Amino acid sequence: MTQVDEEAALVSTFRLGDALFGIETLVVQEVVPLGRMTPVHHAPDYISGIINLRGQIVTVIDLTRKLGLEENTARTTWHILIVVWQGEHIGLKVDSVADVVSADMDDLQPLPANIRAADQKYFRGVCQAGRNLVAVLNLDTVLSEEANEITGSGR
Repeated sequence: MTQVDEEAALVSTFRLGDALFGIETLVVQEVVPLGRMTPVHHAPDYISGIINLRGQIVTVIDLTRKLGLEENTARTTWHILIVVWQGEHIGLKVDSVADVVSADMDDLQPLPANIRAADQKYFRGVCQAGRNLVAVLNLDTVLSEEANEITGSGR
């Protein structure tokens, strides 16, 4: 086991298409394969549906759609990262789950200039993970906006 710098946080990484993304591991409860999901009518298009996870109803958000990325229509399997956000369990639909890496969250690099300004709010920055770059999501922004759109309220 490698020693982790006290300033660093652990980041769970996952793939959406060819890109590598991450969120702080502290909010990840578990990873489950995508199984049967019930659609939610009149929900935004990035809401894939809801699942019953051991008696708890969990809303599943398709991060590819939420982030405006190109969908891989050839894919037939996905995973769901179950995260705890503001006391609620939420599923994040991702293409695949990768490694857990150490990142200094106070020393993230800025996003590339080719990321639209409107989309930059979804990210905290970029960190190096071995030979790969990881775009670290700002889960609060992604999920706060999602909660507001579903309830129709602002915070």
